[in-house]
Amino acid sequence: RYALNYKKLPFKTVFIEYCDVETELKKLGIPPSGVRPDKSGPFYTSPSIIDHITNTPVTDSYKIAEYLDKAYPSTPPLIPKGSEAFQAAFYDQFLPLIRPLFPFLLPKIPTVLNPRSVEYYASTRQAWFGKPLSEMEPKGEARVEAWKKVEAAFDTFHGWLSKSSGPFFMGETISFADFVVAAMLKGFGVCAGFESEEFKQILALNNGRWKKFLDDLEPYASAKN
Repeated sequence: RYALNYKKLPFKTVFIEYCDVETELKKLGIPPSGVRPDKSGPFYTSPSIIDHITNTPVTDSYKIAEYLDKAYPSTPPLIPKGSEAFQAAFYDQFLPLIRPLFPFLLPKIPTVLNPRSVEYYASTRQAWFGKPLSEMEPKGEARVEAWKKVEAAFDTFHGWLSKSSGPFFMGETISFADFVVAAMLKGFGVCAGFESEEFKQILALNNGRWKKFLDDLEPYASAKN
């Protein structure tokens, strides 16, 4: 929705139960975005879109950005000309870098799910990662050390942004890379709670950079068109 709002393209958000994502996407002809973490089969994920003007289904954030730029060239680009290699490299490195946040994020996702989806989410993640959600989040001294890795990830993003001439990765120009980071921040806030200590700690990192970063992109965050 960041991308669609930025481009000012009309859209309708359809919310699907977590446990129904694969079934519903198959019905709509939306392809899988990859393979499940345990390699047991294709992985159907959100976000996914269907462009009803061209009857085109697209999944995976990067592919969606590429598609929207190609299909609607008169709108502000998500991947500005000349930045293709940077955007691709950023997306490739983003998940490995932000992975330390996952032990703090994944156990919190059930708090925003309905009961049927909670059961599905808990059982599939236990099968994929070999431990129940209750054991994923580190505790005690291990938690302190694990959180340092989260901070290190944001230090890396901060270092990259510090070389920019503006508040975004491409200076004053908003691009796909900015929305990738903003979406992760927003998602963590939804699951952990926007008033949670953890979320506040992240926003305060790097002299409050991430609070300002989210605030700057808030005009494009609405789920309503």
